[in-house]
Amino acid sequence: MTTDLMVARQLGVHEFLTARGWLLDGDSDPARVWFTDDVHAGWHYPHTYGGRQINDVADTTPVRLQSYFTFDNEGNEVFTLVPAGNLRGSGCPEHDTQERFYPFTAAGVVDLEEIATELDKLEPRARELDPRALIECRYFGPCKR
Repeated sequence: MTTDLMVARQLGVHEFLTARGWLLDGDSDPARVWFTDDVHAGWHYPHTYGGRQINDVADTTPVRLQSYFTFDNEGNEVFTLVPAGNLRGSGCPEHDTQERFYPFTAAGVVDLEEIATELDKLEPRARELDPRALIECRYFGPCKR
């Protein structure tokens, strides 16, 4: 994979997500090769939880809808979406979330059509989620018992 391909891939995702209203995280520039190696670099959907701001408390605060480049278990670079919800298998299946890995196409790019289809489902869900309900689910037991 060439440096030009990496930068083009990152910029393509950046343009795609920001056109949908997403915001860039961290201080990294997606036009830099090392963007993938920055643990703070990525994007988030600011309308998660109806756009409400909530305090970030480690291991407590539900995660917002977010995405970034990372590496899978085999060390391959992948694009990742994390739906809004509770990480680490806590709470009920409706409120739990985990990373979703998307390998690159044969051309070495992110399949933005596939990502758009996923986001068409994940963005409305993220807007409607109530962070208080997620926290209660996580700490007081699964919902709908």
